[in-house]
Amino acid sequence: MRKWWGWGFLVIFLGPGHFVSAATTAANAPRSRIAPEFTAVLTADYEIDVTVKAHRGDAWTRLSKRVTGDAAHWEELAAQNGGDDTLRHDQKVHVPFEMLKPELQAQVIQNLFPADTISKAGWQHAVIGSRGIEGESLWKIAEWFTGDGSNYAEIRRANPRQGLSTRKGDVILIPGKLLTAAFVGEMEGRNAPKASAEVRQSENDPIERTSANENVPEVAETVVTTGPPSLSYERSAAAPHAVYRLQRGEALYSSVAIRFTGRVYAKDVGDVLDRIVKFNGIEDVARIPVGYRVKIPMDLLLPEYLPSDDPQRLARESTIRESTRLAKRTRARGLAGVHVIIDAGHGGRDVGTLHDGVAESAYVYDVAMRLMKVLEEKSAARVSVTTRSRTQGFRISDQDELAYVSDHSVLTNPKYDLDDAVVGVNLRWYLANSIYRSALKSEIAREKVIFISIHADSLHPSLRGAMAYIPGASYVTGSYQKQGSVYLARAEVRERPVVRQSAGDALIAEGLSRGLADSIMAAFGRADLKVHPFNPVRDNVVRGGREWVPAIIRHNMIPTRLLLEICNLGNSRDRELIQTRKHRQRIADGIYAGIGRFFEEQREEKPAGVIATRAR
Repeated sequence: MRKWWGWGFLVIFLGPGHFVSAATTAANAPRSRIAPEFTAVLTADYEIDVTVKAHRGDAWTRLSKRVTGDAAHWEELAAQNGGDDTLRHDQKVHVPFEMLKPELQAQVIQNLFPADTISKAGWQHAVIGSRGIEGESLWKIAEWFTGDGSNYAEIRRANPRQGLSTRKGDVILIPGKLLTAAFVGEMEGRNAPKASAEVRQSENDPIERTSANENVPEVAETVVTTGPPSLSYERSAAAPHAVYRLQRGEALYSSVAIRFTGRVYAKDVGDVLDRIVKFNGIEDVARIPVGYRVKIPMDLLLPEYLPSDDPQRLARESTIRESTRLAKRTRARGLAGVHVIIDAGHGGRDVGTLHDGVAESAYVYDVAMRLMKVLEEKSAARVSVTTRSRTQGFRISDQDELAYVSDHSVLTNPKYDLDDAVVGVNLRWYLANSIYRSALKSEIAREKVIFISIHADSLHPSLRGAMAYIPGASYVTGSYQKQGSVYLARAEVRERPVVRQSAGDALIAEGLSRGLADSIMAAFGRADLKVHPFNPVRDNVVRGGREWVPAIIRHNMIPTRLLLEICNLGNSRDRELIQTRKHRQRIADGIYAGIGRFFEEQREEKPAGVIATRAR
C-alpha cells in the first residue's frame, strides 16, 4: 500500500464528549505514532482513539484547520474537550475519527491495519482481532470506512460467507461505492471528486396523480448511486441542528428530507420539507446552489444520523450490537427442516392501498402464492399460509392485471371471513403463533421457523422499490391480548390468549429478523429488483409524528419475522411493473433466494429433519 505524506496523530474517541482514558487501552494495543504530536491507538473495545498535542501559539481554529480541514469545526472540538475559547500550549486534544480530514483518516487506518490492501472491488480490511475471540465488528468497520455504521448490512452482502461476527484473519471487502473520500482517494487519486447521490428522471414522467397524491408536486424518481453522506453539528445554537452540504444533482426533498429523517409518506415528507425550508429561510427550493449548507433540526434526525455521543444513537447502536450477539443463527441446506409462514397483506373487504385501480391485496396475494409454489417445488421447506381466497384457492393467476377479490378468509379454526381489517390482522398473528407452537412441538428449532407478511406500500411518489420492517426490540416487549367473542371463538386464540415478550426475546427477534431482511434485500439487489434507496430495513414505521411496529409482527412470537413491502404503488413505474405476472414472479423468486441465502450462510448444526411440503 502506498504511504501517505504528512504527520501522524493519536485519536482517543468514543464519540463526541466520550473519551477513553489511558487505563482502558491495553499495553499491547495496536498503536500508530507517526510524529511526536499525533498518535492513534485501537482500544480494547475496538474504538479508534486519537489525540493531537497543540503547537505553541496554536489557536482552536488553526488546530481545527490542520486536523479536520475546516477551521469552522473549532467550536465542536473545544466543546468536546471541555475547554474554553483559549487553547493551552501542549494541551492534548481528542479528535473524533470521522472529523479528521481524509488523508489523515487514511494514514491512521494504514498504520493501525498494515495488512489492509486495495483491490478494484474496494478496500480489503484484514481483521486483527486482538481482543479475545471476536474481532472488529462489521458496524465499526462500516463506521471507519464508509462513515456510517448502518452500512454494515451492505458490507455483509458483499461478503456472503461472512457471519455477523469477525475473527482474526478474516478479510472483509468494503465495496468501492461505499468508501468515503479518504479511501476512494487511495484507489482513484487523492483529488478525485467525491461521488454524490443523483436524482434521475423516472422512466415514466411526470408522476401520475391519484387521489392519494393529488397535492404532491410532480417529482423525479430518487436514485442513490453512492455511499454515506457527511453531517456536521451545531449543538450550541439556539436551535440545535445538523448541517449537510447539498451535492450536485441532489434534491432537498430526497437527499435531505427523506434520507435523514426517515419520512417516506407523501404528507410527512411535505411537512418535514416545509419545516426545513422555513428553518433555513429558503425562498426558492428550485434554486438552491451546490454546496448550500442545509440546516436540519436535530429532533428530525434518525438516530443513526445524530452525533455519535447522542444517547438515542448510542442506544440504537447498543441494541443492534446486542441483538446481533444474541441471535442464534442456524444452517439448513435446501431449507431442510425450515417452516415458512406466508401472510398476504389485507384481503377481503380490506383492499389495502389502491392507486389507479391497482389493489394492493390482489397483487400481494398473487406474489404470496408464487412464493409458496417456488418454496414447495424447489426446497424441502414446509409452507403454511394465513389466508385463502374461496374462489381462487391457492392458484397463481395467469393474468397480468388482476381484479380485486373480496372473498379471502383467515385460516383459523373456524375460518374468519375478512370483514373487519383489524380483527383480521389480530387473528393472523394469533394463527401464526399457533403454527409456531405446533412447529416447536414437532421438534423444529425455533430459528428454523420464519414469518413473512407481504405488502405493497403507498409512499412519496419519488421512491421506488422494496423495503422491510422488522420488530424493533423497544417496541414489542410486554404483554398483550385481545378479548371478545370473535376472538375467543377461534381455537388458536384460546390456546394462548395472552402473548408475552421479554426484553431478551425481543432482542433475539430483532437480530434474527434483521438478518433475514438484509438477506432478502441483498437478493433483490442481485436480481436487479428495485430496493428502497434509504434504509431499506427499518425497525419501526415513522408516520404522522408516531413510531410503531405493525401489529402483524409486533405481537407475533416467531423470532424471525418481517413485513415486506415489495414495491411502492405510489410510484407509477412500480405500479406498472407489479401489473405483470413476470415481475411478480421475479419478486417471489427474489424472496425465495433471500430465504435460501439466510440459511446457507449460517454455521452448521444438526438438521432438524425434513418436513413434508404441504400448505396448512
